[in-house]
Amino acid sequence: MKSYLSAILIIPLLSACAHFAEKPPVVPEPTAEEKAEVIKKSLFTSVGYASIDAQPGNSFDLKMLNAIKASKIEAYKEMVEQIHGVLIRADDTVEGAVLIDDKIEAQVKGLVRGARILKSYHEGGVYITELEFDMQTLLFLQKTEASQQAGKTIRVKPSVYY
Repeated sequence: MKSYLSAILIIPLLSACAHFAEKPPVVPEPTAEEKAEVIKKSLFTSVGYASIDAQPGNSFDLKMLNAIKASKIEAYKEMVEQIHGVLIRADDTVEGAVLIDDKIEAQVKGLVRGARILKSYHEGGVYITELEFDMQTLLFLQKTEASQQAGKTIRVKPSVYY
């Protein structure tokens, strides 16, 4: 009787161990089209505009430099909006079922590292800066930081720019 009882208790334990011996399911390698789709989704572009005449400065050259800076900052702001989102705060004041005051505030806050300038040019009285940010670059930057913190450095081949 004891042998039957011990067999009944041991069989469920052995079958529980057999579950862990199974191989994990094989995940198929993504196709080239699936990889291209992931890359498209990880690519962000933004455009910043700044009026040249509205910039402070005594000369056209100084106004142009300020417009270049302002358009670049606007492009980065738009990039942060796409990546991190926008915080909207709205207040309405109603008295006697009549809207008295309506305030809407928008706030953008975030960090963008690894974006690159695609184009920077002026058309008419407006300076325009176009940015591009690839989320794959962010993964590279994080790996670079981790290796530098571990005391390792990544060697980059020298490039010649014309």
